[in-house]
Amino acid sequence: MRSPTLTNSRCSRGRTRLLAWLVGVVFAGTGYAQTDAGASTAVAQPPVSTGGEGVVVPAPTADDAADLVPAEPVDPVKTGEQLLKNNIAEYGARSLQVAEAHLDLANAQREAKDFDKAAESYLAAVEAYRSVDGPFTPLAIGPLTSLGDNYHDSDDDTNAVAAYSEARTVSRRAYGLHNTQQIELLDRMSRSLLDLNQLSEAEAQQVEALRLVQRAYPPGSDEVLEAIYKYAEWLGDRQYIQLQREQYGRALRLIRSTYGENDVRQVRPLLGIGNSYREERNPASMGISALEEALKLLEAQPERDPVAMAMTLRDIGDWAVAFGKMGYSGTEYQRAWLLLGSAPNGAELRRQWFTGANYVLYEPISPRGLSTAPEALSGHVTVSFDIDGAGNTQNVMLVESDPPGLKDEAVLRHIRRSRFRPIIDNGAVVVGKTLAIQVKFRYLLESAAAGGDEDAK
Repeated sequence: MRSPTLTNSRCSRGRTRLLAWLVGVVFAGTGYAQTDAGASTAVAQPPVSTGGEGVVVPAPTADDAADLVPAEPVDPVKTGEQLLKNNIAEYGARSLQVAEAHLDLANAQREAKDFDKAAESYLAAVEAYRSVDGPFTPLAIGPLTSLGDNYHDSDDDTNAVAAYSEARTVSRRAYGLHNTQQIELLDRMSRSLLDLNQLSEAEAQQVEALRLVQRAYPPGSDEVLEAIYKYAEWLGDRQYIQLQREQYGRALRLIRSTYGENDVRQVRPLLGIGNSYREERNPASMGISALEEALKLLEAQPERDPVAMAMTLRDIGDWAVAFGKMGYSGTEYQRAWLLLGSAPNGAELRRQWFTGANYVLYEPISPRGLSTAPEALSGHVTVSFDIDGAGNTQNVMLVESDPPGLKDEAVLRHIRRSRFRPIIDNGAVVVGKTLAIQVKFRYLLESAAAGGDEDAK
């Protein structure tokens, strides 16, 4: 058995390790105190530990704790600058280590919203990678993409498009003209082109992304179908409803020719077709027929999918609320609610679908006085209202507007004329009380100076 007497060396080593452990405890306790400042503070006592060679180390004394000084918070930018300096000294400016240090520094500067410095560092990373591996090295794709994201974050979408385009050029040289990895870059280019109000150019990127998938995979494959749905949803977001419906029809034909007339894959495009009519505010019978056909397909399956069934019933209920002549009883909504009880994520879907304000028929807001110009200012109108059991709004009231009066009446009229999904509570349709929506828009200063909401005149 070892003697309990500690040598000075062992005691010193044990004390050093214990003090380091205590620093972590102090920082953790500080974070906790900031989270709940009103709570009483309890001092955590570290467990008795062992030093080297199994020797017992005594618990710290009050004098030990008094010597602890909290470290300065770490500045990621300064840390990145120091790492870059060290790597240049050790490896030289033309090295992978320096390229990676430039990239880390750029990410820290972007996080700190120093976008100009971040752009310089991303470009330096690109040049360092190219100096090591040539002008078309695939290592440059990452920093070029991040450079584009940095420009996008700083509202410089012209340069963002240029950075994404250069990254795509490198991708095509490195992996082939038709590689599908460039689709992510096409999506980013499309986003920035939309912000530049270049709608046709933005759509061209989406079409190219679809074509790349079609070249890479067989017709009717899951990859091609997903690409078609992605493009259809993009068109729908731009209000190209007829073109969107054509893409869903195309997917439906591919499924039937590849898998047969009874394949359950048809449900998704059928729902897309049906809902496109409602989003178009068009009560044509083809819309409800598509939704009902989807429900029949699901009911015919040997093993029914509760979420797919509930989604289809929800959409049929939305159609009844949007276009029904009489007050809707909520039958399909209640069936959907019950089905979600057997789904793993049913509680979350119930919350998303049947609480809050969910549009089923969207009354457009007049664009008068609004602008998409880059120099346009941001405004908003907040409105509160109730939703009755048939999806109509009641007690519509203005809560806040900025600038006051510019679009107040237009937004109030929009809420009154729109239709919303009724609220379901414990399986029953109830009145939704004091719900709120904030409508955001952009406008020119002269519009606000013209004297308020022109729609009210």
